[in-house]
Order: sequence, then structure tokens, then C-alpha cells
Amino acid sequence: MALWNFEPGHTSAEFAVRHMLITMVRGCFKNIAGTLQFDPADPERSSVEVSIDAASFSTAEEERDEHLRSADFLDVANCP
Repeated sequence: MALWNFEPGHTSAEFAVRHMLITMVRGCFKNIAGTLQFDPADPERSSVEVSIDAASFSTAEEERDEHLRSADFLDVANCP
């Protein structure tokens, strides 16, 4: 079984969501840590464990990001 470690400085999770059926908002979570265990002989035995810092995301629009970090959405103060 092969083991890979996700390094926070070299890993991100990107997303895209449609806003009001008109535009696409893109962003990413930057601080990600975790491991991937992969068994090429039996992929069903493989597993992944990931921890994402909810406050580490950016959509390149600070006012929107602060609102998304609030209790209205991600509530990063209580759910990091």
C-alpha cells in the first residue's frame, strides 16, 4: 500500500458555484492536510483522510469571503 501525505503549503481544494444563475464564483481552500493510502492491487482498500482549515478559503473578494466565514455560512469561529 502506498502512502502520500498532503502538505498544507502545496495542496488546495478548489470549488466553483453558480451565483444567481448568471455567474460562476470560484475559490479555493488553501490549508489542507491529510493522507492518502492507495492499494493499486485492491483499490477498494484505499482510503483518504483530509483536514481543511475552513477559514483558509478565498474567492478573491474579501467582503464576500468575510460573509462566507460568518455564522451565516461556514461559521469558522465555531467550526474551524
